[in-house]
Amino acid sequence: MLDALKNHLSTRWAGRGEIAYEHQMASTNLAAKAMARNGAAHGSLAVCDHQTAGRGRLQRSWDTPDGEALTQSLVLRPRLPMEQAQLCTFASALAAAKAIEQVCPGLNPGIKWPNDVVIGSRKCVGILCEMVLEADGYAVIAGVGINVNQRGFEGELRGKATSLFLETGQTVDRGLLLCAYLKQMEQAVDTLERDGLEEFLTEYVSRSVTLGRRVHVSGTGIDFVGTARAVDETGALIVTDESGADRRVLSADVSVRGLMGYVDEGGLAHEAASL
Repeated sequence: MLDALKNHLSTRWAGRGEIAYEHQMASTNLAAKAMARNGAAHGSLAVCDHQTAGRGRLQRSWDTPDGEALTQSLVLRPRLPMEQAQLCTFASALAAAKAIEQVCPGLNPGIKWPNDVVIGSRKCVGILCEMVLEADGYAVIAGVGINVNQRGFEGELRGKATSLFLETGQTVDRGLLLCAYLKQMEQAVDTLERDGLEEFLTEYVSRSVTLGRRVHVSGTGIDFVGTARAVDETGALIVTDESGADRRVLSADVSVRGLMGYVDEGGLAHEAASL
């Protein structure tokens, strides 16, 4: 992994700060948060081969078998108002989808709002973005787990999750994929800082597997069915409920699923997390 960063990384800042690599970590997000609290620069990275205590949205787990997944967390110090920090979640999803497409040209990854990357109806990427508050601002920890070389999934994930190997039939170099992701993430964050969500919202929407679909929205104090219509300038999902009213759904509050499963037909047990 470190050799790939040394020999193939073509970024200006992503992956150029402090690098924490271990074969096994409890959680790359935990490692990156500790780095951020110790002053790690924008673009610093925590990466491992085996994550033992990964978690996602609503405290769901994220399984990362030894040497088969790409599990990494990037320390971001974006030049964005704190109320826009959640936009890093959208940047992470778009960057992951574009990196997969770059490394595996035959694939066409989609994004389930807000930040899960899917191939067909099966999930291949989970994202957890968390904020670290500081005396003079904040940092965002953008954690991304990609199913890369898993040969199969057991239990509740059978038929619901996928990997790049399962989709292509070929072993994928995790180091090259990491370099591709860091390059795409740098471009996405730079765009956010310069232009806000609008500049890349068109591209994000073009990959959406949520918009235009009937969805079930559920969470604390909220439970309704409607049609996902749009993503607004803050990243909220606009859903038209059965009464015809437009309702603004925030990613931190709810689970959004297709009526027949995670996306539509087919489900996914483990949702990713967002700010």
